[in-house]
Amino acid sequence: MNLLQMLRTRKYLQRILLSFMLVVATLAVASLFMNAFARDKVLSLQNEADRKLLTQINYNIENMNGIVKDLAVSMYNDEELIALKSGADYKQSILKIERLNQTVAASPYLHAAVFYNGAQHRFFSSLNHDMDNRLLYQRLGDYMSSRSDLPKLQLIPMDLDGGNEGIDVFAFFIYDGPSLGSVNDNVLILTVKPGWMLDNVKALNRVAERENDMLFVTDSDGRMLISNDRLLPEGLSVKKDLLPRIQSTGSTLDSFIYKHGSHKYKVTYLSKGLNNWQIVSLQNYNDVLGSVRQMKWTEMAVTLSVAVLAVLLSVFFSLRLYKPVGQLLTLVPPQRRDAPPAKDELSVIAANVTEMIGKLKGLEQERASQWNIAKVYHLRSLIGLSEGLHELEFRRIREQYGLDIAYPSRLRLALVQIDDVQSLAPGQGSQAESLLYFAIANIGQELLHKHGSCEAADMKSGHLVFIVGGESRDLAMLADRFRELQHTILQYYRVTFTVTLSDPFEDYREITAHYNLAVRHANYRMVFGKGAVLEPERVRSCEANDTFRIPQELERRLTEGLKSGDLEETEQAIRSWRELIGGFSFENMYSALLHLAVTLSNTLGEMNHHNLNPVSVNVQAINRRILEKETLDEIETVLLEVVREVFEQRRNGREDKNRLLADTVKEIIDKHFADPDLNVQRIADMLKMSSVYIGQVFKAQEGTTVVDQINATRLARARTYLEQQELTVAEIMEKVGFGNESYFYRLFKRRYGTTPKEYRLKSAIEKSI
Repeated sequence: MNLLQMLRTRKYLQRILLSFMLVVATLAVASLFMNAFARDKVLSLQNEADRKLLTQINYNIENMNGIVKDLAVSMYNDEELIALKSGADYKQSILKIERLNQTVAASPYLHAAVFYNGAQHRFFSSLNHDMDNRLLYQRLGDYMSSRSDLPKLQLIPMDLDGGNEGIDVFAFFIYDGPSLGSVNDNVLILTVKPGWMLDNVKALNRVAERENDMLFVTDSDGRMLISNDRLLPEGLSVKKDLLPRIQSTGSTLDSFIYKHGSHKYKVTYLSKGLNNWQIVSLQNYNDVLGSVRQMKWTEMAVTLSVAVLAVLLSVFFSLRLYKPVGQLLTLVPPQRRDAPPAKDELSVIAANVTEMIGKLKGLEQERASQWNIAKVYHLRSLIGLSEGLHELEFRRIREQYGLDIAYPSRLRLALVQIDDVQSLAPGQGSQAESLLYFAIANIGQELLHKHGSCEAADMKSGHLVFIVGGESRDLAMLADRFRELQHTILQYYRVTFTVTLSDPFEDYREITAHYNLAVRHANYRMVFGKGAVLEPERVRSCEANDTFRIPQELERRLTEGLKSGDLEETEQAIRSWRELIGGFSFENMYSALLHLAVTLSNTLGEMNHHNLNPVSVNVQAINRRILEKETLDEIETVLLEVVREVFEQRRNGREDKNRLLADTVKEIIDKHFADPDLNVQRIADMLKMSSVYIGQVFKAQEGTTVVDQINATRLARARTYLEQQELTVAEIMEKVGFGNESYFYRLFKRRYGTTPKEYRLKSAIEKSI
C-alpha cells in the first residue's frame, strides 16, 4: 500500500516508468512490422537474384552460340577445306579429313564437324567421335531433307541415336544463300556436346548456392534441352502446366507462384531467349521463406524475453534514477498554500533553484554594477585630475579596481570621437552614442591588449579616451592599430570615428595635461576630415599659425563674383577661402568662418536691394547649416550649394522674363497677322522696346525668327481658308496679310510642297472619297 501511495504522489516517477514501458511497447510493435516487411523483402531479393541468374545463363548461352558461330564461319570459309565443302575430287576431300579431326580435337565443346559436299553428294566428317558415321550422316540427312527452311547459324537440339532419351548434340548449320539449295547444296554441320552448356548451368547454380532448385532450359515446344540434376515434381508437366502460364503473362523476364498439389513453387522464367528457348527456375516456396519463418519465431521468443527483462529493468532503473530526485525533494521547503500546484517533483525543485539563482544573480549584478561604477569614476578622475593624485593612491586604485595601466611605463592617450553623431539612431537620444562607444571600447581594448596595457573610459562629453601603455616601438605604431580598429567598426557598425593621439609620456601625472591637449587637437577634425587619425605633428603647423584675418583681395573676389553673376569666379573664391583658413588655428578658423558668413549675408542683401528680381535665400538657415557641419569640406559644399542656388534663381528670373516677352510677341502676331505692315519694328514700337533685343530674345526662346513666325501664322491661316471657304487664292492672300502673290506662292510651296490651287484640289478629292 505504501508503494502504491508513493507512486500515486510521485508524478515524475510515473513518467520514468511510463517512458520505459513505451520503449518496450515500441520494440514489440517494431518487431511485428519488421516481420511483416521481411517476407516481401526476402521475396524481392530472391526475385532479383533469380533474374540475375537467368539473365547470366541466357548471356552464356548466347555467348556459346557466338563462339560456335565464329568457328563455323571460319571453317566454312577456310580455303584449305574447299575440297571438303565443294570439291569434285573424292581423293582430295579424303585428304582434308585430318584437318577436321584436329579442329574437333582442339575444341572442348565440339562433338563432330561434318561437311556435306553438294558436288559429290556425300558427307565428310571428323572421325574422333563415338558414333557410327553412317548413323550420323543418316540423321543429319533426314533432318536436312525434312526441313524446307533449315535453320541457319542456330544451335538445334538433336537426338541422333533415336532413343528419345534426351538431346545427344546441338547441331549448327551453315550454308550459302538465304535457304539451303538457293545457291548450292554445300553445308557445314557442327555438332556441339550438350554437356558443355549443362556444366555452365550447374556452375552458375553452385555459385548462386541454388543446388536444391530445379533449373532447366526448354525449346518453344516445351521439350527439355538442358537441366541440372534435380527432377521435376511428380505429375508436373512443363509443356502443359508451366509454359501456358509463362506465355499468358506476356513478360520476357518475370516470376510467379505456382501451386501444384499441396505444394507451392516459386517459378522464375526468361522467355524468348536464344532460338526462342525458355530458361526456367523452380524453387520450393517453403525453402524460400524458411528463413523468414525462422526469424519470426526467433523474434517472438526474443521479444517476449526482452519484454519481461525490460519491465524488470525498467522498475529497477526507474527507482535508481528517481533516488537523487527524491533526495533533492526532501531539501526543498514545502510549497505555500496559495502557490499554484506544480506539474511534478522536478518542477518544484526547478522553481526553487530558479528562485535561488535569481537572488544570487541579483546580488552578483548589484555588486558588479557598484564595482564597475566605482572603477569608471576613478578612471575618469585619473584622466581629469591626475596631477593631484599621489603615487601610493594611484597604485592602490589600480590594484583595487584592476585598472590596466602599466606603471612605470611609457603611456600615450587616444581620444575617439564618433563622426555624424546627430544622424545616428534618430529618436534614441544619447543611448545609441553610448552603445557605440561601448562597442569601440571593448573591441579596441581587445585589439590593443595584444601589444601592451590598455584602458578605456567614456567621458560622457562626446568622446572616448584610451590610455595605452607599452614599448616605444608599439606606441609609435599606435596610429596603425587605430586604423585597424576604424576598419573593424566600419565593417560591423557602418560608422566612422576620428582619433586624436597625444605625444608619449612617462609619468601618470601628465595624463590630464595630455588629455586637455588632445581635446583641443580634436577640433582639427574640421581640417583633416572625418575618420582621420590626428598625430600631434599634423596639427603643430596650425597651432603655430596666428593669422586670423582674411585678405581683402579674397573677400573682394567673392563679393564681385556674386554681384557680376560669375559662378566660376565665386566658386573659386570659396575654395581659396577654405584652403586658406585650413591652416589657421581652430579659434581663428571659427572667426574666419563667421566673417565669411557675414560677408555672404551682406552681399546677398545688397544684391536684393538693387535687383528687380530679388533672390530668396534664408541667411539664418545658411548659418545654421554651416555650424552643424564638422569639417571644412562639408562647409565648403554648403557654401557652393548656396551660391549655385543664388545663381540658379537669378538665371530662372531672367528666363521667366524672356519667356513672357516671347509669348507676348506670339500673341501680337496671332492678333495682327492680317496687317500687311506687321514686322519686327512694328511689334517693337507696340512694346516700346528695341527691335534687335526682341529679335534676339524671341530667337533664343522659340528657335525661330519673328519674321518666320509671322509667315508661319499667315500660311497656316491661308491653308485653313483653302480647306473650308470658297474664296479665291488672291482673296485669301490679301485676307492673311500677303501683298505679293509670287512671294505668297513661293512660301506656300516651300512649306507644304505644293501650290495653293493644287492643295485645294487635293483637299477636295480627299473629302469626297
